Amino acid sequence: MRKGWGWVYDPQSGGIKLSENNKWMFRQQAEKFSKDRPWSSEYELIVRFKSQFCYLDALKKGESKPFPIGRLRYFRDNVWSLAFFTYSNKTYQPCVSLNGEWEGTLEEGIEVCEAHIGD
Repeated sequence: MRKGWGWVYDPQSGGIKLSENNKWMFRQQAEKFSKDRPWSSEYELIVRFKSQFCYLDALKKGESKPFPIGRLRYFRDNVWSLAFFTYSNKTYQPCVSLNGEWEGTLEEGIEVCEAHIGD
């Protein structure tokens, strides 16, 4: 057994399960932020939650089926890691936030994922 090996933080695993209050608060935060985005007149941001994840989908106005754009993993306060949805293999791939770090805010996650909107 190796000595000195301990817990290692990995922003692409784990996370904290979101409470109903946090889900409501983060949904409001995402809706407020997305109102002023350039794509907001043509697309609606759909926010879904499951355990520690916040899934970001977009829905083109007038259509009925949203499409995935990203997944955020909750850690604390407004600290999330980000995975961008890749259409080439239909999986979520880890990526850095706009701040150049593995963690960022909900708003930064939306900004990275919005590259899919309007493609």
